[in-house]
Amino acid sequence: MKLTEVDLQRLFNSSDHEDLLKEFKSQRFPKKALIYSPFEERNLIFIVKSGRLRVYLACEDKEFTLAFLEAGDIFSTHTQAFVQALDGAEILICETARFQQQLFSVPGVSLVMVKVLGDLLKNSISTIEGLAFKDVRRRLVEYLIGLESDRGRQTDAGSVVELGVSTEDLALLIGTTRQTISQILNDLIKNGIIEKLTRRTLLIKDAAALKDWENIL
Repeated sequence: MKLTEVDLQRLFNSSDHEDLLKEFKSQRFPKKALIYSPFEERNLIFIVKSGRLRVYLACEDKEFTLAFLEAGDIFSTHTQAFVQALDGAEILICETARFQQQLFSVPGVSLVMVKVLGDLLKNSISTIEGLAFKDVRRRLVEYLIGLESDRGRQTDAGSVVELGVSTEDLALLIGTTRQTISQILNDLIKNGIIEKLTRRTLLIKDAAALKDWENIL
């Protein structure tokens, strides 16, 4: 699921702001490559040009996924998070100080940047809140409800939802195992609430029942 609806690539490629991207350098990463770790002393801004990235925290043998970044999303390395390429990815990188100098001349872009980074913070807090106070079943159902609300495509049979991630990646985001995600999805299928159309596409046959199921967990 895309972190924010704002596509910075499209914004920066517009005739009004095309000079901003001149400060960025393109870099490619293979699947599963670690793009950034909090142990590196680099203060960078990067925009995802293609592929998907995972932003996560790690402590000993545990990992907590905060967000998935897709094309057009932005991230700052001024955090304690790791960033990994889930697929082969290409990103546009710029030193934060140089990018800040450019932004001073374009106030409108600064406002968009604040919104994008605010979306990341909101998503991170929601993820941490879910991990701390909600069980796995509730976290997954709330995620599906959010997807249905944001990007569900209505049909006569129900709402078609593109997960955009594999079961393994979904498990990373929810904070559990692939087997647990599969079990919960199978429970929803047996109860006639959802139907699996493809590996990454679900049909939510009864959104009201899904919400009620979430309320009684």
